[in-house]
Amino acid sequence: MPRPTGLARLASAALVSFVAATSLGSTGCIKAMILKGQIEGTRKGSAGMNTTADYEIARGASAAGIAQFEGMHMLAPDNEDAYYLLIKNYSSYAFAFAEDDIEQAKLAGDDDLTDYHKARAKSLYTRAVGYGFQWMEMKHEGSVAAQVNEESMKAYLAKFDDKADAQMLFWIGQAWAGRVSATKEPELIGTLWVGRKILERVVELDETTERGAAHVILGALQSATGVASLGPESFENAKKHFDKAIEINGGKVLLVKLQMATKYACHMADDSPGRKQSLALYLKLLNEVLDAEDPLPEARLTNAIAKRRARRYVSEKWMKDVAQQDCGWDL
Repeated sequence: MPRPTGLARLASAALVSFVAATSLGSTGCIKAMILKGQIEGTRKGSAGMNTTADYEIARGASAAGIAQFEGMHMLAPDNEDAYYLLIKNYSSYAFAFAEDDIEQAKLAGDDDLTDYHKARAKSLYTRAVGYGFQWMEMKHEGSVAAQVNEESMKAYLAKFDDKADAQMLFWIGQAWAGRVSATKEPELIGTLWVGRKILERVVELDETTERGAAHVILGALQSATGVASLGPESFENAKKHFDKAIEINGGKVLLVKLQMATKYACHMADDSPGRKQSLALYLKLLNEVLDAEDPLPEARLTNAIAKRRARRYVSEKWMKDVAQQDCGWDL
């Protein structure tokens, strides 16, 4: 059998090298595809936890999920589903659990513990905001420069013209507003308009996002603004947002009435008759939350959180120690 010539040996070696390189490249592509599919599947499957009413199981699962999502993001830093899982879960954990810890510490009269949990909530919301603006910058450059004034922010947000962007933008806006609400820090209050503009863009793109939740937050912000400066007109606008959210979700998401009680009813009027009317509305809305049975299985966890807080907000201790001062009632 004739031995291969030098030229033939070189050609054979080159072929082997090419096949090996192609194989390695294919393996990398396959791994990337598997990871992408895993992250996409995790995002879709994560909705399953919304059907549980067990607060403690949800708390543990949420914390474990965040650790998993951080790893996914590290492996796939440009993956939008990984960004979504991080932004949503940091923000959700802060609202559902860290803010609950704040309220319990406040009710116990422990100022140091209250401040500790406020710092935790701020950190969690800030993490969500940070990832949110990374995603925004990845999609459209200029996110930092846009934060000069409302007009520049609105112009920047107009670049997000895909209805699918609404879901991501909602959680970014929710995190921004939640950080202000949880801490009440003056320097953050001054930036609240950024979160408001993001949520307004969500409403423009798709107001049904998260069953109308952007309207709920905008209603709460309008109520707070009414206290600060705008008066009755702001409360009218707040009511429109809450009513729209109820229209979208059929009144089956109980957080709408919870927020309407603690934000709108609490601050709707500052004269004596108005305070009495607002107290009556506050109690009516919270009792409706408590009386609801299982209006929406797909939002069972959200509704469980609403009921948990409603029980706290109608308790004698909360009414006397917190609500009386916050809402100006003479109880």
